Amino acid sequence: MRRIFDMENPFWQGLSVIADMMFLNLVTLLCCVPIVTAGAALTAMNDVVIRIIRQEEGGILKSYGRAFRANLKNGILFGLILLAAMGLLYVDYLCALAYAEMFRYGIAALAVLLLALTVYTLALLARYDNPLGKTLKNAAVLAVAYFPQTLGMVCFTGAFWLLCIHFWRYGTPVLFLFGFSLPCYICVLLMQKMFRQLEEEKDDGGKDA
Repeated sequence: MRRIFDMENPFWQGLSVIADMMFLNLVTLLCCVPIVTAGAALTAMNDVVIRIIRQEEGGILKSYGRAFRANLKNGILFGLILLAAMGLLYVDYLCALAYAEMFRYGIAALAVLLLALTVYTLALLARYDNPLGKTLKNAAVLAVAYFPQTLGMVCFTGAFWLLCIHFWRYGTPVLFLFGFSLPCYICVLLMQKMFRQLEEEKDDGGKDA
């Protein structure tokens, strides 16, 4: 008789991933509460999601705690930079509404670029041990080099958040349970080709990403 819970079955694997993403999102939200630790919390989440997709061993809490501590310094610094950039964009948006609404499109474009840079930076911080300046530079280069993947990541993340905010009655619980982890999971899936190529270059004697 076959086991009821056969983890080789795609159905149970899917449920397992959903449960992991839900738990991971809640842990990330808790670690983001001081605000200043948000960068480190999101970096640790990326680390765990990469391990889940690659089916690397290690429990979520154990892997998350290790990654959080390892990336605390760079994560906090990047988080502060990100908050400052978001604050400037918001102020510019308010100014555009008051004085020149046509500039809203330019601000929206800058917000998209910031989102793309953030997605790559968090993934690179999670996977490679480099100074933050080098990581930001590499993130910008990779966002252009892997433009189709970048477009897919930005579109999914933006659409996901906008839909949840627009339909807030139903979207608020979804954001609470999957707001960070689900977009991260999709983005990391789209970045697998990039990771493989970077690691092949490293094995061939190239530089770390």
